[in-house]
Amino acid sequence: MKRITQLLFLLLTISSYAQEFKPYKVKSGKIIYEKLKYSTHSGFSSVNGVTTSYSKQIPYVAEQVIYYWKYYGDIAFEETYKISNFGGELLKEKVKVSERLWVKEHRYYFDFKKNKMYDDPFHLRIKCRENFQYYQITGSWIKTQYMGVEAAGTKTILGKEATYYKIDNSSDLYAWNNLVLKSENFYTNREGNERKGLESAKIAVKIDTTLKINDTLFNPNWLKREKLYQSLDRNKIGELIDATPNLLIQTGEINPLKIQKNDIFLFVTTNLRLGKLQVLNIDDKNRLTIKFEWYYQSNSVGKNRDSFRIRNNSLVNIDSVIIENEPSKKIDFKWQNLEFPTIIPKNNIGIYLLKSSRIINK
Repeated sequence: MKRITQLLFLLLTISSYAQEFKPYKVKSGKIIYEKLKYSTHSGFSSVNGVTTSYSKQIPYVAEQVIYYWKYYGDIAFEETYKISNFGGELLKEKVKVSERLWVKEHRYYFDFKKNKMYDDPFHLRIKCRENFQYYQITGSWIKTQYMGVEAAGTKTILGKEATYYKIDNSSDLYAWNNLVLKSENFYTNREGNERKGLESAKIAVKIDTTLKINDTLFNPNWLKREKLYQSLDRNKIGELIDATPNLLIQTGEINPLKIQKNDIFLFVTTNLRLGKLQVLNIDDKNRLTIKFEWYYQSNSVGKNRDSFRIRNNSLVNIDSVIIENEPSKKIDFKWQNLEFPTIIPKNNIGIYLLKSSRIINK
């Protein structure tokens, strides 16, 4: 009976952990970091007529990172901005590079330059789940992630007493209540057993644990848009076109629709295949970049591309994923950016803007 009770308690605990990760000892907050890189400056110096060479590393702020967390780190969100070019030349204004979202066992990453989302496993959370008892006993994701590592001292950062961990010969961590306030990466010799100098660092410059964080921050538009796009298979596309035309706007040869970045379109090809596409970018050379997918009648995927670039005034055969030089019955649409950017359907095929994709973009 005692054994059964223990087993039930263990199962209940594991079930509870599946709902909560809670790697930090602080409920919520915001940390602003500066990511430092180091440029090597070499030269010669002369003292008392003796000339010697020297080499020193000069740090510069390459990026700014703003990190938010709630529910003791069970969910987290991060923004990264580029501050300077290689060597430390400051930009006129910072440029957003990426956003990350950690939720459940997902680590979502959005690349602003490519306008593309990646969905990767949240390896740390998975490792803590797989080593649940050890994680519970140590009370530390750091000791679970880097098994065998132990605290090796303390250092005051932003008025907080941070615990120092030497992870290995190439990296150090300083953490307060399991929140990383500083990390450092080092160059090593070829054998990897001797540090040769700092390669990069990430240092907290401001922390706020009283800030009230809005939950909408953890549901960014790019994630909503990707979920909408992924929800559209052949059956759903057919249903939308046939039964709910009020949710769509059809574009045509006579009255083409002005398109914009992140629009999602549904289409019917010259071979009567149903598909979807999203506008990823329109660059300064009037080239259109899309991602698309079309389906066979069985609902299996026929052709797809994560990034398909089309030159201005091109005729596109989306069935075969080729650009045609001459008009033909195989052409599905023409991309052009003259008075305004538009996709012009050819051969009476149907192309429909999904209205909800523009609502998300607002």
